[in-house]
Amino acid sequence: MKWLVQLHQDWMAARKRRVTASVQPFRRDWEQLLEDAGIKSAEDQQTALREAQQLAKFQLIPRKRNPRFIDKIVVPLESEAWLHEQFGTQPGAAAQQEALEVVRAWSAKIHPLMPESWSELCHRLESAFDIPRVLEPFRWLESARVNELLALLFQVTSNEWPPGTLIRDASQHLGYHSKHLEEQQSFLERALEALFGRETPLEAVGIQTSNSTLHYCGPLVLHFEDQVKPLDLRYESTLSVAELEQTTHITTTAQRLLTVENRKTTFLQLARADEHRSTLIVATSFPTQVVKLMLQKLPPDLPHYHFGDTDPSGWDILRRLREMAGTSVQPIHMAWRPSSSSPPLTQRDHQIIDRLLANPHMVDCHAPLQAMRDSSTKGDFEQESLGRPALAEWPFYQCSESD
Repeated sequence: MKWLVQLHQDWMAARKRRVTASVQPFRRDWEQLLEDAGIKSAEDQQTALREAQQLAKFQLIPRKRNPRFIDKIVVPLESEAWLHEQFGTQPGAAAQQEALEVVRAWSAKIHPLMPESWSELCHRLESAFDIPRVLEPFRWLESARVNELLALLFQVTSNEWPPGTLIRDASQHLGYHSKHLEEQQSFLERALEALFGRETPLEAVGIQTSNSTLHYCGPLVLHFEDQVKPLDLRYESTLSVAELEQTTHITTTAQRLLTVENRKTTFLQLARADEHRSTLIVATSFPTQVVKLMLQKLPPDLPHYHFGDTDPSGWDILRRLREMAGTSVQPIHMAWRPSSSSPPLTQRDHQIIDRLLANPHMVDCHAPLQAMRDSSTKGDFEQESLGRPALAEWPFYQCSESD
């Protein structure tokens, strides 16, 4: 019965996000229901009417002026359980409870590498689902999918992946078929962002993918074996790994390279602020394969600056850039900024700081790292707290003495 399938779909669209009991029966225009279900011939419409009349679960309300025709079909409150049973669905309150039970089960697990971050994510999920609302990519209406994503996130982040681990090798190591992580990559990377509080590609945890994209703004010239391709589009542009792999080298008229951690806000603001196009601006959280290719292809004497968050992970991005670039990468606008409302450092934060202080590439950054460790807080660490760029050219913000 196509009309019943359509009725169930419409009813679920109206009811499934409700976690409180409905107080009004669901009503649907009968002719519009038939049209949406693709029931158009008079014979099929009569058949649908007879079927509906035989189902005592629904009420058919005739038109007032012409009772021979049906105006509305009504799903009484007492028939909703039956309709769920017919299609294997459930009320919003039941879906919410299942999702909460999934989150609580995962909250009880101790993460081997980042117990505080895992606990905090589960707490935020429970708070969101209790409202209920979605915390992407986790949707409370899809408890089985929530469980699947949390399991995958837990597995991926519980391993110390050697840098450059191929995504298909990682997938098989975790017991999946070789393409599973590739199929789940976009969802998993959004889950990583929810866990870490910043855009986090799989390559940030050591798993190398083949489809990363470079987001940049500024003048570029791509040099190939047989041609030269100038690129100077205004604002944000993109390049693929394949495009960069085919180049012999890259040149730019920009005076410097600036890598920026936050692609969704700060990078876009700086791209719009650079009136003189004197800076090649590249967005990167933990640098991916495509960022590495860009650094390898650019002139080695091009001054390179990095503007990132000043929490432990933000400084760890600078450390990775320095190791990857093989040249000096100078931090800018990354002075330690104390804050009375700052979140405390986690056990993993302390571990990252200790590693950074022991790293020979980070000797010049000891002062802000020690200030952060001594305060036991992350400070006012987010790039966005500096607001929009105050200057229409480099260095975009007024530099303090410690920058």
